[in-house]
Amino acid sequence: MKLPRNITDEEFVNIAKEKLSKGLKVAAAVVVKKEGSGPRDVGSKILVCENGEVHGTLGGGFFERHVVEEALKAINEGKPRIVRYSFTGHPIEGAVDTGLICGGILEVFIDVYKPTQRVLIFGTGRVGKPLGDLLNFLGFKIVVVDPNPELVSDELYPYAIVRAHIPVEQIKEKLPELVSEGDIAFITHGVVEIDYEALKTLLKTNVKLVGLLGSKRKVTEFVKKLLQEGVDKEIIRSKLRAPIGADIPADTPEEIAVSIAAELITLLKGGHVKSLNIVENILNQLGTLT
Repeated sequence: MKLPRNITDEEFVNIAKEKLSKGLKVAAAVVVKKEGSGPRDVGSKILVCENGEVHGTLGGGFFERHVVEEALKAINEGKPRIVRYSFTGHPIEGAVDTGLICGGILEVFIDVYKPTQRVLIFGTGRVGKPLGDLLNFLGFKIVVVDPNPELVSDELYPYAIVRAHIPVEQIKEKLPELVSEGDIAFITHGVVEIDYEALKTLLKTNVKLVGLLGSKRKVTEFVKKLLQEGVDKEIIRSKLRAPIGADIPADTPEEIAVSIAAELITLLKGGHVKSLNIVENILNQLGTLT
């Protein structure tokens, strides 16, 4: 068991960057105000990860445990906060009583940092290209994949963090190797057999969501086939959105890319938009027929 220790500013920043690069949310809890005597000075800090890891120390005891609890709450809610702590030995309005008698009050600011969302685009043609450009402009990390090596070139996608050519016969084997936990994937290739293979493969990975571009008939047939081939209904329900996109009068590839981006932003930020998604309806209809 490792005892907690103070960490340098450089260690603090490096650990935060490492955790964020692995897709973990983190919170920085920093003493920002001190009135009277307290166990730690202004600037003392710890880093709390969403998996419960704590780096650095505020001295242990009830004070540190409570700060960690508040940091985890802040991570879950996605909102920063300031918490006051009393070390006076008696209750202070608006402050958490630590039971200690140092004589002062500390304020701790807790800020939340989220990893940049990765988006995997399978099929980088007419819709995939403007979609990648737009999502890159919006600040997402972009992974592009296509069976055609010419469509994942450095020239077309200079901003992509991964550019991968996967032959059709290797999709099942190679595509999962490009997926990181929490990724969002969009299938915009267009060829029915290739799209289905990519969809079935991605649903078996730890992606957060798979958005499929296509007609209502295509989506219906895909859902039926997935169920026939033993893909769990709840996985389909929770991960697949199809047709992907906000319900706007989009016709051109660029407009379709805008509709997909609009739905993505809405999903990530908890907003509301009329969606083209019919997966839930299909599953309900199929359920009544069995």
